[in-house]
Amino acid sequence: MKFKNQKSKIKVNASARLCITLIFGLWSFISFSQERTRILFLLDASLSMKNEWKGGSKWNVATSSLLEIADSVSKIPNVEMGLRVFGDLYPEPDKNCHDSRLAIQFDTGNVSKFRRKLEELRPKGITPLVYAIEKAALDFGDKGTKNVLIIITDGEDACDRDPCSVSLVLQQHNVILRPFIIGMSLQQNIFEKVNCMGQVFNTNDRAEFSDALNTAVLESIAKTTLQVNLNDANGKPTETAVNMTLYDIASNQPKYNFYHTLNARGLPDTISVSHTFKYRLQVHTIPPIIEDSIVFRRNTHNIINLNTPQGFLNFVLQGTTSQVHATDRIKCLVHLSGKSETLNVQRINSKEKYLCGTYELEVLTLPRLIVKNVKIDQSKTTDVQIPTPGILTINKTFEAYGGIFIVEKGAMKKIYELHLKDKQETLALQPGKYRLVYRSKNARTIHTSVDKEFEIVSGGSLSLKL
Repeated sequence: MKFKNQKSKIKVNASARLCITLIFGLWSFISFSQERTRILFLLDASLSMKNEWKGGSKWNVATSSLLEIADSVSKIPNVEMGLRVFGDLYPEPDKNCHDSRLAIQFDTGNVSKFRRKLEELRPKGITPLVYAIEKAALDFGDKGTKNVLIIITDGEDACDRDPCSVSLVLQQHNVILRPFIIGMSLQQNIFEKVNCMGQVFNTNDRAEFSDALNTAVLESIAKTTLQVNLNDANGKPTETAVNMTLYDIASNQPKYNFYHTLNARGLPDTISVSHTFKYRLQVHTIPPIIEDSIVFRRNTHNIINLNTPQGFLNFVLQGTTSQVHATDRIKCLVHLSGKSETLNVQRINSKEKYLCGTYELEVLTLPRLIVKNVKIDQSKTTDVQIPTPGILTINKTFEAYGGIFIVEKGAMKKIYELHLKDKQETLALQPGKYRLVYRSKNARTIHTSVDKEFEIVSGGSLSLKL
């Protein structure tokens, strides 16, 4: 279909309009949140778009199909459309690599603006595709919307820039979702260059183009929801209050990050997600649970069931003790039994949640304590008590080299090195017998070394003077 003059109107195929209306009529029955969706059409208006194609010139096929879609989308609440054009301001010989403009601002119900603008536009210049994508990032504005970019083009970037790199940056910064690229008879080498940007439809006639554009828009506004069931040992989704992250596998960037919640009915709450990515789900339990290669079905309530039975570890001191800074610093490293990886560092006198299983604790006292076969059961609290340390204070009247030792299986084992410059050192030591070996920094003979035995009592204190 060709334009006769500036005042000629774009005609919409009646059967196509009926098809689109039915599609969106069905869609309107699907419940959806109040989240706004912004769809920006990035339209190629380079000179090559005037070339004849199956079903009319590329330009007339693109604009008439775009108007059909705009007419239907304008009736959908919370969906805003905008139009950015590239290649229509400067003639091709100028090779202007900044030839792009936002032709229509985002708004709802703006089909009349689309109609007027598409009748005014004329293909003229080159294809500064990457520049137009960069400017599109600024068009979307605030991040409180679901932002979708639909690119319509028949060629590659004419300014020797890589479209994949700029598109990936925008996706990583959550400016846009993975773009849709609707190609018009793209050559194979061009198709390969843009394929990394997003979902590519390489069309060869009017019918294929119209179908691809319909699909891209429907994919953009599809209402997809997710419910994650964190099941307990009885298979019931009662576990909650755990952070969860959904990563886009392609970019390895987090797309959704939220705390699991049970709603007023005691059921796992529902969130809206985009179905255009393949995801990896990480549930930040201790240890974490990872579910890979997740694909959501659009316009569907998706449910993921995970076995996450959990209990508690209560790490405390035996008896009562005065609040001493050295005691408060005691922590333990938590490992799965038989594994060296540290899952968590838990401080003294605290209770934390873990997946049910058997763990091993490495308590960072002096000397270190190893607690094996610590079992965590569903919804139960396992108490791990360690003896209350005693407090050792070392007062120095001179700088000294030295260390604190224990005798273990007949051998001396150093558990602490004195700090040369400190005049006073305060330590929390487990009850038991120790040896302090030291000499003055200025000593000139080995015979000045001092070997002093002492004993620490649980909850007691001892002061040594050097």
